[in-house]
Order: sequence, then C-alpha cells, then structure tokens
Amino acid sequence: MSDLRIFRRWISDAEVQLLAGEVQLRGLLVDDRAWSDLGDYDKDLLTNYHREVLDEDYRAVSNEYADTTQRRDFIYARSTTTLVMEERPQTPRAWVLERGDYAKRLEQVAAGVPGVLPPLPDEAPRNRLGLAQWLTAADHPLLARVTVNRFWQSIFGTGLVKTAEDFGVMGERPSHPELLDWLAVEFIESGWNVRHIITLMVTSAAYGQGSQVTPEKLAADPDNRFLSRGPRHRLDAELLRDQSLAVSGLLERRIGGRSVKPYQPAGLWNVVAIVGSNTRSFKRDSGNSLYRRSLYTFWKRTSPPPSMAAFNAPTREQCTVRRERTNTPLQALVLLNDTQFVEAANFLAKRALHIASDDQQRAEWMFWTALRRPAEPWELQEITAAANTFRTHFRTVPDSAQRLLRTGEKPFDEQLDAIQWASWSMVANTLLNRDDFVNK
Repeated sequence: MSDLRIFRRWISDAEVQLLAGEVQLRGLLVDDRAWSDLGDYDKDLLTNYHREVLDEDYRAVSNEYADTTQRRDFIYARSTTTLVMEERPQTPRAWVLERGDYAKRLEQVAAGVPGVLPPLPDEAPRNRLGLAQWLTAADHPLLARVTVNRFWQSIFGTGLVKTAEDFGVMGERPSHPELLDWLAVEFIESGWNVRHIITLMVTSAAYGQGSQVTPEKLAADPDNRFLSRGPRHRLDAELLRDQSLAVSGLLERRIGGRSVKPYQPAGLWNVVAIVGSNTRSFKRDSGNSLYRRSLYTFWKRTSPPPSMAAFNAPTREQCTVRRERTNTPLQALVLLNDTQFVEAANFLAKRALHIASDDQQRAEWMFWTALRRPAEPWELQEITAAANTFRTHFRTVPDSAQRLLRTGEKPFDEQLDAIQWASWSMVANTLLNRDDFVNK
C-alpha cells in the first residue's frame, strides 16, 4: 500500500476517478499535446479535474448535492421505507386482445367504467382520482349502500344484504331494501359521517329490542332477518379485548400514535421470521402501551396475536369482508388464562375493594360495572358464595394468590389483603367469561 487517504465527507464518482488517475493526471497537466490528440480517457480525466478542482461554481453545487445525499441516507437509515404509486404522466390505455394473446391487439380502449353503471363525471380525470370522485358521487348506486350495510353487519351481526361481499346478481337480495336505500342517502347527505350513521343505528328501536327468543318469534323469524328481536352475537376479538380493559379501568384512551406490542407468548415470531427481518423477534411494550385499544396492536401477518386469532380475527393476509364467528373451548381458556384478561380481572377486583367495604356491595358494583345492569338477588348470592369459596382455597394455598396477583406489569399493591384481592379477582375473571359479557 503506497497511499491511504481518509475523507470525512461524501466522495463523488468523478473525485474517485481523479484519485485513481492521479499519476496520469500529473503527466497530462505538463503535456503540451493538442486537445484533439488526446484519448477519450485523458479528456475525461482533464474535464473532471477542471470541474472538481478549478470551477468554483461546480464545486459549490457538488458540495450541496453531497450534503443533500448525506441527509437523505440518514433519513433512509432511521426510517422504514415503503413503495408508493403515482399516476403515469401519459394517458392510460389498453387493448382488447384476440383470445388473450398479447401479440394480437384489436381495438384500443380508454379508462372508463362498466356500461351498466353511471358514467364517469365529465369533469373527472381518467385516473384514480376520477374513480374516487365517481364512487363518491351522490347518484352512485353502490358505495354508500355497501358501506352502511357493513356498518349494519358489525352492529346487528348480519347485514341487510347478508352477502356483504357480493352486491351483484349472485348475492342475496336485501331483507329491507327501502331501509338500505334510506340509510345510504342519509350517509351521503350527512357528509359521509360515519359517527352519525353508527349513532343512528345503535339508538334505533330495532337495536334497542331485547334479545330474548320466544317460540313465536323463533317460528316466524328463526335467523332474525326481519329484526323481530335485538341482535345477539359474540363480540369480535378486538372489541372483546377493549371491553375487558375498559370495564377494568385499564384502557388507555389516547387517540393516535405508533403501533404497540401488548402481551403475547414469547418466541412465536422466531418460527416464521426471515433472516434479517426487522420483525424477527418480538419485544413487548411496557407502561400504558400495553393497554391501548386493539386498533393500535402491531400485526405480523404470518404470526397474528394468538389471543385475537382464537376469536376468529383474520390474519390480514387477504381481504375479509365477513368474519367467521365460532365458539370453542380455546376461547374460554384465553379469557381465563391470557395475561391481558387476568390482569384486567385483577384490576377490576382492586377497584371493587377500594370502592366497596363488604361482599354485598362489591358484588353489586362489580356486576353493574361488567354487565351494565343490576344483578338479580340470586346472582348476588352466587357471586358472594363464589368469593367465599375462593377465599377458602387461597387461605389453603396462599402462594397461588401471590402468583395470580402478580400477573401482568401493573405493580402489586402491598396495602391490600392478598387473599381477599385474589378471591375477588377470580370473581371478576368469572364475570368477564359470562355469555352476556362475551356476547352482544
């Protein structure tokens, strides 16, 4: 090695070429040959020397470019990048192909919509913006209807059109076509206000009905397609977790922010991780991030959160318009043993011990908090009897009470009686497993 040079800045390709040809450049600078007699390499070398060393304006621009490149590389290094799309500058076009053969083009076609639907607005551009304007036009027959039908499905369990994924001729006809049309018009006239439409649905007489099934209603409307009673179905995975955190007082209600990683069994990501992936290992969050709404849960499609997958949450590897709703023993095991739900029960019991002074008052407050209705006398009797049974057990095995109460990240409260706390925590866990808590 004859030479070593260290630079504290970005080096351009032209400067690298000058460094590599330094010996030859020294000879060219004292050479008296005419420019036309020089070879292409020699001309490039002299041109680069003039720009990089002698031309002050070029050097200033080159240094500014180097600084910009350095800042860009820093942003790339600290951030996750993703691909985006933009419209082509030229007008999109396509051809009808003879029997699908790309080499046999027939007539050319421009961007448009099927003839059975309303045409694109005259002033709309023939691109994705024009498509969005067409979809949200007041006279468009589909978007508003499809959207309010999915809202109805999420609240009532089944859409006014049961085949929410198919509004075509192969789909089922709406059970209440006039209601569907009215809701669609109301949605548009409200300025596409989602909150307004959902409030309208949940404050309606149809939603406010009781869910009890009489023999007469079952015979006339077995699937409740004609809304003879209130909806009854198991909550979706995200809603069930959020509801448990909400009634316990743990739910972090802050809106916005980054994705979070709540409790999950360790090592699940390692099985499906790709070498070099930035999600190869799972690192659980801490603090209030553990109790944020499920909307903010970080989702790895190849390994979704198991507590949500147990309740039919889709993997998000493909679009799922209608979720399945199953009832399995695994779901009960999740509600009984998953860290998030056990910690929620612990915190609900802790609140009950601070608020009420005797078993009767605790049972009444906890029942109302979890289920939002007064408890019947026989229900209060069962709750207090269960608390007594759990107290007897934990007095026999006090270590199990400590293990139960130290589940999760929330600190252990030394001022509370561990036996009493653990007993009411098990009562809370039982309430959070009831059908009328898990089901709407």
